Amino acid sequence: MPSPILLLSGDGHTWIGLDYRVRGRQCEPSVTWFDADDESELALAADFESFLDGLTPRQ
Repeated sequence: MPSPILLLSGDGHTWIGLDYRVRGRQCEPSVTWFDADDESELALAADFESFLDGLTPRQ
């Protein structure tokens, strides 16, 4: 996994984490999805508050 990332949830292959790489440890991180097998990633939200605001109830 890239560093510095704080992993929130995952299963060993895919993870969601707080990504401090761009803004540094002193700023609010973005939220990113990581696939460790194929080394891909996808930005989910610019910050944690935006990530929480985007969550919807399970149907």
